[in-house]
Amino acid sequence: MGSGKGTRRFFVGLGVVLLQLFMIQVVTFLFSLVLPGLGPQMHPVLFVAVLGVTFSSGIFLAGWLALGRRWLSGEPRHVTRLVATLVGSYLPLIVALALVGHLEEGSPFFLASMVTGILGFHAPGWIRSA
Repeated sequence: MGSGKGTRRFFVGLGVVLLQLFMIQVVTFLFSLVLPGLGPQMHPVLFVAVLGVTFSSGIFLAGWLALGRRWLSGEPRHVTRLVATLVGSYLPLIVALALVGHLEEGSPFFLASMVTGILGFHAPGWIRSA
């Protein structure tokens, strides 16, 4: 009977990650409507700043909903999760900006930023406080 609970927990966690990926796209799309002229070639630093905010917002909003609905177990630790999400989202983007100097459409650093942001959100739930 224990494996059924673990399987359910796995699929719920996977669903939350998919919801976070979806929300990243929604928030980024909404920001692109507000800032239509912002592109990676025109203002690379501002582009990275806005992209980090949109990625972090999408991840955190979906995760906050999942915690509120009790889809995810564990302590909420909202501030810790928000900071870890911001660090996880910005780190690959800043590294890309330092290495390449600008980001182009379809850069693999975008996916890396999304994944590390999601990992940053979930990491405080995995780490047990002593």
